[in-house]
Amino acid sequence: MREYKLYGFFIGLTVTIMITCDTLVYRVFDIFGLNITASGIIFSLCFLISTIMTEVYGYRLSVINIWIVVFCQSLFVSLIYLSSIIQPDYNNISAGYNFLFQDFWRVMIGSWVSVPVSYFINGFIISKLKVVFYGKYFLFRYTIGSMTTQAALLLTAYPISLSGKYDLHKLINIIVTTWSYKVVISLLLLPVAVWLVHIVKKIENTDHYDWGVSYNPIFILKRGKEK
Repeated sequence: MREYKLYGFFIGLTVTIMITCDTLVYRVFDIFGLNITASGIIFSLCFLISTIMTEVYGYRLSVINIWIVVFCQSLFVSLIYLSSIIQPDYNNISAGYNFLFQDFWRVMIGSWVSVPVSYFINGFIISKLKVVFYGKYFLFRYTIGSMTTQAALLLTAYPISLSGKYDLHKLINIIVTTWSYKVVISLLLLPVAVWLVHIVKKIENTDHYDWGVSYNPIFILKRGKEK
């Protein structure tokens, strides 16, 4: 596999943002009756990075990043969860950790479902439409990817991660509000995305097209033709 200057940095950045989102998934802000999670506010940065990686490096390397994120998330959540349920009554700090993270296993299960589903959808849309439009119409591809990916993530992650914390009405409020916010923020970040894609392509001296690539995320080692 060709060595890239920024690929490892993007992996580390994605993992950092995702485990931060995991930690803040229970933190909900009330804004004029609309509920939005702190993780939902931050997560738009992950969508931005995922889109950049697929656009620059192609679907295969983007999928490798996704599997790395899932593994790191699972390890992080498992360690936090186990630490919170062992000797929960030892002292007030232990009790506080137990109160916050005793249901953290839900986040891990939610991540196993939502992260692969949403990121694979985003990678497929960005990659496939890039080939269809010969690299043009990034605005359209980015917008479709954003709306679809954010919906897939929220509809798979939040019912699992938050079902034990909030009633159905508030959960729906959180999902709708967070999706709306994420789409708006993603569109506001579009100029940043365009600029970063241009800069990263120039630094890496590549502009990958997934001609003939297999979109089965299990067989990531099967290469398509590179351009």
